[in-house]
Amino acid sequence: MTSDLLNTLEAAKALRLGTATLTRWRKLGKGPPYLEIGRKVFYRPVDLERWIEAQQRQPLPTKAA
Repeated sequence: MTSDLLNTLEAAKALRLGTATLTRWRKLGKGPPYLEIGRKVFYRPVDLERWIEAQQRQPLPTKAA
């Protein structure tokens, strides 16, 4: 079951971020959901995918001159 979980390094690679970024985001209450099991931090791939989808933004329409 834990083979489905990603550690911080694996999650950072999947998101193309640094591990320090994920660590900082956790401390700030930002970023993707994570699990704490004892002292270890894990990410579920499905949570990373959902978080990525939630980051999508639409460009604002431009005003015609």
